[in-house]
Amino acid sequence: MKGLVGLVAALAILGLAMAFTKPTDADFEAALEAQLLARIDAADPEAQADPVEAILMATCKMGREQCAQLIRALISLDYEDKVLFSRARVTLGDAQGTTCTGILTRIFCNEVR
Repeated sequence: MKGLVGLVAALAILGLAMAFTKPTDADFEAALEAQLLARIDAADPEAQADPVEAILMATCKMGREQCAQLIRALISLDYEDKVLFSRARVTLGDAQGTTCTGILTRIFCNEVR
């Protein structure tokens, strides 16, 4: 009986920890902006076959924060607050989106390419 009570208590503590440490809407927004900036930094304009894409990438690298803000304005982030976790669906226009789940201060995304 003691083992069962201990297990229930441990699960209750874990549930409370999950409920109070799940990422918020602002955490998802910050993670999205960090991901955009990382992708802008990693982009190589010289590797693009299309000259227009190369020019756009080079321009984006020069004003990376403004470029990230422009791209972010085109992205839809739909946040759902669940009891033990949070979830956000990220879409760009009509393209298939990505679903991200937040658990215990961490955000995990299933990226669709």
